[in-house]
Amino acid sequence: MVNRASLFLALRYLRPKRSFVSVITTISVLGVAVGVLMMVVVRAVMMGFEVDFRDTLMGAEPHVLVARDTAAQNAPPWQEVLKIARAQPETLTAAPYAGGILYMAQRDNQTGTLVLGLSQEEGTANLKKLTRHLLEGNLDLPEDSIVISDYHAQQLGVGMGDEISVYASQNVNHAVRQYGAAEEQESEEKKKAILDAIKLQPQPLRVTGLINSDTGGYNGYVSLKTGQKLFQLGQEVTGIAIEIRDPQQAKEFADTLKPTLPGWNFTLWTDAGESRLAAMQNEQTMMQFVLIIIAVVAAFSVMNTTITVTTQKRREIGVLAALGSRPWQIVNVFLLQAVVVGVVGTLIGLIGSMIVLWLRNDIRSILTFATGGQVHAVEGVFLSTIPAHIQPWDVTVTCLISVALCIVAGLIPAWFASRVDPAVALRD
Repeated sequence: MVNRASLFLALRYLRPKRSFVSVITTISVLGVAVGVLMMVVVRAVMMGFEVDFRDTLMGAEPHVLVARDTAAQNAPPWQEVLKIARAQPETLTAAPYAGGILYMAQRDNQTGTLVLGLSQEEGTANLKKLTRHLLEGNLDLPEDSIVISDYHAQQLGVGMGDEISVYASQNVNHAVRQYGAAEEQESEEKKKAILDAIKLQPQPLRVTGLINSDTGGYNGYVSLKTGQKLFQLGQEVTGIAIEIRDPQQAKEFADTLKPTLPGWNFTLWTDAGESRLAAMQNEQTMMQFVLIIIAVVAAFSVMNTTITVTTQKRREIGVLAALGSRPWQIVNVFLLQAVVVGVVGTLIGLIGSMIVLWLRNDIRSILTFATGGQVHAVEGVFLSTIPAHIQPWDVTVTCLISVALCIVAGLIPAWFASRVDPAVALRD
C-alpha cells in the first residue's frame, strides 16, 4: 500500500539539494529513456520493412501462378486450367502468361531477370496493380517491347526508348549443352557440324516503361505474344496468372484447386519473398533479444541509483525504523523511487521515439550528407525511404516491460534497506 509519506520521501530522495544522487538519478532516467527509444524505433522500422515488403509483393506479384509440371504426363491443357480457375468464386481474374528468365545485354553491359509475359486484354488486373510502381512510360506492352526495373536500366545503361538485346535462358542453356557435346566429339567434322548448328540470335526489344525495383520477383514485363516468341512456346503458355479477392487466402485457394489440376504446380505471391520474409522474422527475434538486454542494462542503472540512495540514507532509514515504520513502508519509499524513474524514463523514451520515427528520413539524409555517403539503388533492397509501422500493442508491451524491469531492479535494494537494524544504522 502506497501512502503520501512514502511518496514524499521517495521524491525527496530523488532530487536532493547539492548531491551527486540527483546526477545519478538523471543518468538513470536517461538510460531508461534511451532503452525504450531504441526498442520502439528499431521494432517499428523492422516491422515497417516487413509490412512494406508484403504490401509490395501483394501489389506486384500475381497472387497465384499455376505452371505445368514438365515431367507430368497427363496434365490437363492450359485452356481447361484457365476455365477452372475462372469458375472459382474467389477469382477476380485469370489470364495465361509466358514467363521465365531473360538475359539482357546492351553493349558491354549484361544482366538477367525474371520476365512475365501477359495479355493486355486478359491480364488487365495484373498490369493495373503495377501502375503504382511505374516510374516512366506505360504498361501498354506492344509487341517487341519490354518494361524493366530502374535497377536493371541502370545496370544496362539504358533509358526510355532504348533498344536492348535479350536471350531466353532456355536458348542459352541449350546452346551451352550443345557446345559441351561438341567438345566431347573426337571427329573434327562432327564437332564442326554441331557448332555450326548452334544458333543463338538475340531478340531486340525496346524499353517502353520503367518500374520501381522494389517490386520483388518479376522485374520485367512483355506482351504474351512476345513472351511466347522469346521462350519458343508457339501457341502454348507457361501457365495461368490468377488474381483473387483476398490475397491472404492464397494458400487455401491453391489447396482447393490442386486436386482438380494434376500435373500443375502452384506458386503463391508469398513464395517470391519467402526466404527474405523468414530472414526478416529471424532478425526481428534476435534484435528483440538484444533490445531486451539493453533494457536490462538500463534497469541496472535504476538499481544502482536505489543502492546509492539507500547507502547514503542509511541513518535516515534507521530513524524511520526506530520511530516504528514497518519494513513494507521502508520498501515503499525506495520502490517508489524505481517506479518514478521507470515511468518518467519510459515516457521520455516513448515521446523521443515518436519524434525520431517522424523525422527518420530527415535524420538519414543529414547523416548521409554529414558522412559524405550516398544512397544507391540495390535490387530487391527497399531503401528508397525508411519505412516504419507502429503497432500500439508492441509499444504498450515495450513500455510495460521497461517499467516492470525498473520495479524489479528497485525491489532488491529496497528489500535490503528494510532489513537494516535501527541501532546499527544510528550508531554508524
